[in-house]
Amino acid sequence: MMIALVGGVALAAVAVAAGSSHPNIVFFLTDDQDQILGGSFPLTANNGQSTPMPKTKALIADQGATATSFYIHTPICCPSRSETLSGRYLHNVKQPVEKMQCSAGYNGKTDWGTTCCMHVDEGLVNNATFAKYLKENAGYTVGMFGKYLNECPDVAQPGFDAWFANGGGTYFAPSFAVQSIDGMPDGTFNGNKSVYSTSIIGNVSLAWIRKAAAGSAPFMAYIGPKAAHDPFQPAPWYANYWDPSWPSTAPRPPSWNISFEARAKHHPTVANQYMLDDKAASCIDSAFQNRWRTLMSVDDLIDAVFRLTDELGITEETYFLYSSDHGFQMGELNLPQDKRNVYEFDTKIHMIVRGPGIKPGSQLSFPGTNVDLGPTFLAMAGVTKPSDMDGKSFLPFVVQKSEDLPQSVLIGLGDASPAEVAFSWRDTVFVEHYRVGAGSYCGDGHHIDGMDNNFIAIRTMPNSKYGNFLYAEFQWANGTNYGEGNVDFKSPFIFEAYDMDADPWQMNNLYDSLNASMKASLHADVHAWLDCKAATCP
Repeated sequence: MMIALVGGVALAAVAVAAGSSHPNIVFFLTDDQDQILGGSFPLTANNGQSTPMPKTKALIADQGATATSFYIHTPICCPSRSETLSGRYLHNVKQPVEKMQCSAGYNGKTDWGTTCCMHVDEGLVNNATFAKYLKENAGYTVGMFGKYLNECPDVAQPGFDAWFANGGGTYFAPSFAVQSIDGMPDGTFNGNKSVYSTSIIGNVSLAWIRKAAAGSAPFMAYIGPKAAHDPFQPAPWYANYWDPSWPSTAPRPPSWNISFEARAKHHPTVANQYMLDDKAASCIDSAFQNRWRTLMSVDDLIDAVFRLTDELGITEETYFLYSSDHGFQMGELNLPQDKRNVYEFDTKIHMIVRGPGIKPGSQLSFPGTNVDLGPTFLAMAGVTKPSDMDGKSFLPFVVQKSEDLPQSVLIGLGDASPAEVAFSWRDTVFVEHYRVGAGSYCGDGHHIDGMDNNFIAIRTMPNSKYGNFLYAEFQWANGTNYGEGNVDFKSPFIFEAYDMDADPWQMNNLYDSLNASMKASLHADVHAWLDCKAATCP
């Protein structure tokens, strides 16, 4: 019988008094969930009327805050998740540029023996996660449930008390590394073909939250479903479901299936894409529908967590955050599927948050990235971020200060007013990617991640000196081994620049029309970001 999400059995409610010392934290992180194309929040499908996640909308978005300018630093799995865990930009957790790069997603090793994936040295991540600092500096109990990093350790990493983790795995008959999970021996859980990944992740996390809430320490649950990653396999009970009000096809924005001539000034991976034929279009639309169906199970999981925290009486003393590790493409610029690109559909993500001091239905316009999540979790716990973290806490943008807040949150908010925090906040986000490589999707002629697809970019906001703008520099891999070259961005070969007000789908590369002064300024700014570390990062 298929394992489905379970509710709770009778248990005395565990109440946390208002004004208590520390809040609980629940963090949901999906995989490849798009925002621009209508898959998350703020809603865009059907003029904002359609979503595969109505329960999540009601529970978090409507009762909390929705970010409108939140981005991913690197639009691919392992780097993105490493950045979230460590609060550091990719250039500060990747293998040194002078070393041979580890572009593999799995089974990689650095020259010095540590595990690596997609250019990340996991040794720089696993020993310095937000979980470690929450546990050591604030006494949190922390559980990990679902996807951790693509190359997932077999045992709990420092700071994690419970470990039910994998590198993404499969939707059906998934396997997980297990440590300190009640009812399961330490080692490996191998589900049979009746086990659906999102459901078992939900079941295990619910049982753990129930146990953790009965203890004396605050807890953090990190819940990472596989959805909506390929191969887009919904649970059997949703396999044929489609609400009549939902879009019948994937979005068809102006950049969908455009001519070779329209892409001539893009870098080669985009410029060389074939036109999308009927077979490719059908492939895209099928993926779109099944992605939404996989997210329906995530919606159930999130709803089950809220039903449990309501039962335990801890909902109002808990922060719930929900985001994705990057966006997705579905035919934009003729890229039929996947991510790994500098464009808005791959880099802009959702971030919704509910909890003490957060105004229901509010919107957050500050420019943030996943690198800011770790420092924000620490601020909720009243922990000063480590000196080597690059990100910043966005807590002051989200939480309205009051005496009823947990004491740790008051400490994390600091003494600066929201206006002072806003004045000193960045007006730009930085994007960075080193080629990992991928095959073709939806037919031949659609290779996604060519040797040219190494880039650094700045996405500037309307209030910046450049206005609402995207600027990127691309460099070929320098080495002779395909995809293994050491990219230092000292020799960019192509540049792209887009006016995001006039060209929101990044179709008209303006770089050649920019004056020399602006080109020099953009180049200097993006390289300042590439060189930044900790306090020197804006």
